[in-house]
Amino acid sequence: MKKALVTGASRGIGYAIAKKLSQNGSAIVITGRNIKTLESVARELGENVIPMVWDASEFDKAEEKINKAADMLDGLDIVVNNAGIFAQRSEWDKNGLLNTTTKEWQDVMNVNASAVFFTMQASVKYMLKNNIKGNILNITSAAGEEPVYGAYGGSKILATGLTRGWGKMFAPDGITINGIAPGPVATEMNNWHEGDSMEHDRIPYGRFATIDEIAELAMYLLDEKAKMICGESIIIDGAYSIR
Repeated sequence: MKKALVTGASRGIGYAIAKKLSQNGSAIVITGRNIKTLESVARELGENVIPMVWDASEFDKAEEKINKAADMLDGLDIVVNNAGIFAQRSEWDKNGLLNTTTKEWQDVMNVNASAVFFTMQASVKYMLKNNIKGNILNITSAAGEEPVYGAYGGSKILATGLTRGWGKMFAPDGITINGIAPGPVATEMNNWHEGDSMEHDRIPYGRFATIDEIAELAMYLLDEKAKMICGESIIIDGAYSIR
């Protein structure tokens, strides 16, 4: 039985990945900020799913939380760095960029970049100490492949670079580190709600990606069959980021 930690798993992509892992027989710790929401998700997904409160902005607690999850599961093979946030203001227009505050900038960097780094750091330490040839999967973004305008794009290009660098650094230790870089996905984070149209006129394929499509790709990257894919951030966006 694989033992996994999925951050930001109370909804959206993290929820879908946790669900697929559970269906495949893994034992999972799911994290988020609201214990009641996490407990509800855990009940839905099954008795092999354990909730743990962890606000990803508290990246200084990464080693504590990784070790706690490993204790809960009696081991840890898989870590999915999914938690992420958007900037409060649009960074695709001049007004948003010119009015971004230092706090708004740092809030995004804390969750989307610093948490990725320190969660990887704690995970790799645990895996090396326990001789585990595990997997780390970072949910990056297709925005990390485009010109950077603000905090979100900047944080995601950093997460993408970290995925590549750490993937190369720890491949000799048998630790596989990859990323998934979604474009627009049908989630509340993208202001999409159940019942809304899936159409998206800026995506050449014509629609949003679904959380299940992201989760299916995650399952492949976390499988032993994909071990030779390492240090990559796989774009899944219906050709959205191709210019």
